[in-house]
Amino acid sequence: MRIIAAIATDFAEAPLIARVRSARLASRLALGIVWLYEGIVPKILFAGLHPEQTMLVAHSGIYWHSPESTLVVLGALQAILGVILLVGWRERLAALTASVWMLILIVLVASGRPELLTDPFGALVKDTCLLACAFVVWLFGGNKWE
Repeated sequence: MRIIAAIATDFAEAPLIARVRSARLASRLALGIVWLYEGIVPKILFAGLHPEQTMLVAHSGIYWHSPESTLVVLGALQAILGVILLVGWRERLAALTASVWMLILIVLVASGRPELLTDPFGALVKDTCLLACAFVVWLFGGNKWE
C-alpha cells in the first residue's frame, strides 16, 4: 500500500505536461484495447454466440454480400483501428474516427434495437466512457492530423 501511495504522490508532483501525456497515453491505450477486442472477439471469433449483432446488421439493410460477412469486415476494420490507436499512428484522426464510428453505432442500435440501450452490461455507458477517452486523445494529441 505504501508503494502505491508513493507512486501517487510522485505522480501528483510531476510536471503538468507529464501528467497530460500520461492521461493521453492511458486514454489512447484503453480505447485501442477495447476496439481491438470488440473487433476480434465478438465479431470474428465468436460471432455465432451473439446473433443479435447479425440481426442488427440485417435489420439496418446496410450490408455487403450478407450480414455475417459484413460483421466480419466491420470486426476487422475495428481491430485495425484498435491497432492504429495502440501504436499511436495519427492518434487524433484515429480518435476522431473512433468517435464518429461509436456515434453511428449508437444511432443504429437505438433505431434497430432500442432495448439494448438499457442493457445491464452497459454498452451505452461503455461508449460514453470511450468517447471521453477519445476526447482526451484528440484534445491533447499533436497539433496536426498526423
